[in-house]
Amino acid sequence: QKLPLFRIFFFFQSTVMNIALLCLTIVGVQSSYMDCGDGVELCGVLTVESGLGSGNYEHDEPCVHGLWPENGSYGTSDCDAPDDTSDPTSVYTCYEESGDDDQDIISFEVHEWEKHGECAGVEDEDDYFTQICSMAKDPISIMSSTRSAGGDIYDMQSAVEDAGYEVFSVDSSNAQLLLSACAKNGQWTLAAQDDFSSVCGSSSLQDNGSSHPFYQQQQRSNLRH
Repeated sequence: QKLPLFRIFFFFQSTVMNIALLCLTIVGVQSSYMDCGDGVELCGVLTVESGLGSGNYEHDEPCVHGLWPENGSYGTSDCDAPDDTSDPTSVYTCYEESGDDDQDIISFEVHEWEKHGECAGVEDEDDYFTQICSMAKDPISIMSSTRSAGGDIYDMQSAVEDAGYEVFSVDSSNAQLLLSACAKNGQWTLAAQDDFSSVCGSSSLQDNGSSHPFYQQQQRSNLRH
């Protein structure tokens, strides 16, 4: 006996929806488009790993991943080129990890700098990583305490939010938190997205870097590691 066409249609529609939900579950990232708000040129996320992930995301304790301007397909942030594009040559304190080779860590820093830092409106790589380490210090401390008490990534999210920081997104696949941040005059600050305009509005940066060749390259890139 043949099934009526409308039953075939609803079966197909239900299957497609189930597949879509499965894909979202597998990806495990709450993705959103970040709007910097009025008068704010730069906004993005400070990404902090819990260390509870697998592979490259497995660590003995929470650690910083990087600072990512949400430009291109990720948000309305500008891509502001630095004064000096030289790569990092030393390990910054918040990237130190016992047992890891310094050159491997520096290679990762170079990756983060070239991928994200050269759009962050900072002076140079030292300015970029110094700001990252400063911003990440308190969230990492909170996440470390929560992890020591047996908490998971969502317990860490709650603890960080209770401390007054906004979690813009949770990457559950890699067990890391993406904290909302904005910048004014090259200085990045952790702030709630609704507060971006009051915290980082009316930036006095003269050149938003849109003519810089690196800007064009970054605007075309959608990779997020």
